[in-house]
Amino acid sequence: MKNLHLSEEDKVLGGVCGGLAESLSINANIIRGIFIVSLLFGLSGLWIYLILLFILPKNGEKEQIIDVEVKSEDTDEEKPRIIRTWKNRMIAGVCSGLARYLRWDVSIIRIIFVLSSFVSGIGIILYVIFWFFFPNED
Repeated sequence: MKNLHLSEEDKVLGGVCGGLAESLSINANIIRGIFIVSLLFGLSGLWIYLILLFILPKNGEKEQIIDVEVKSEDTDEEKPRIIRTWKNRMIAGVCSGLARYLRWDVSIIRIIFVLSSFVSGIGIILYVIFWFFFPNED
C-alpha cells in the first residue's frame, strides 16, 4: 500500500476518493460508490470525506520517513525517541513525530487521533498530553 494522499489527477471534488484509490491500487469509482452508499446511512460518508479532505496531504506533499537516532548518555547504543517535528506539521507536530518514530504514514496517525476524538474525546486528551511531553525538534 502506498502512502495515503489526495489525488491531483483523479478528482471530482477534493481528490479524496481518487487518492484512496491510488493508494489502494483500485478503481476510484468503487471508492466513490462506497462514499455515496455511506451517505444513505446517517451522512457518515460526508463526515469521513471532510475529515480525510482536511487530514490527507496532496500527492506531492508526502512525508519521507527519516530514521531518528539519538546517542544515549549511558551507553554507546543509539535509541530512537519521539519528537514533535517541524516538517509536515498541522497543529503541533505530534502526529508527524509519532509517524516518523513508528515509521507509519502520517495520515494514518491523524485518522486514528480524529476517530479516537469522537470516542469520548480521548484523542484530543492524548494529543494535548503528547504536545506537552514530546520535545520539539531542534
